[in-house]
Amino acid sequence: MSDERDAFEQHPGALDLIDAAREHLATRVLPAITDPRLRFETLVATHVLGVASRELSRGPEMTAEIDRGRAALPGAPAHDGALCALIEEGRYDDPEAGAALRRWLQARNELSLFAWNPLFLMRVKG
Repeated sequence: MSDERDAFEQHPGALDLIDAAREHLATRVLPAITDPRLRFETLVATHVLGVASRELSRGPEMTAEIDRGRAALPGAPAHDGALCALIEEGRYDDPEAGAALRRWLQARNELSLFAWNPLFLMRVKG
């Protein structure tokens, strides 16, 4: 292994950098802000960095999980547009198919909440 690679591997990754920026904003910058509008905008930026961090931590795994779940639905829709077409055709009017769709939608929403509002998800899930 070359010295260049060793030096490169010592640098923090994207996820670490995002987390460090979020932590800096939350602990050092926010307490110093007195302007309400700037404080709100900084809170939003801090939240967005948290969302990006959580999405990157799940990355392709989350997308694959959503795709696998959708493909397992009746009619095996390959993408959301195909699923919408099947819903419009009435393919999920059957109680069993409708129940499968609701389970998948709940799981998909939970994955989104993991990224966007994990505290709410924890409260809802108990």
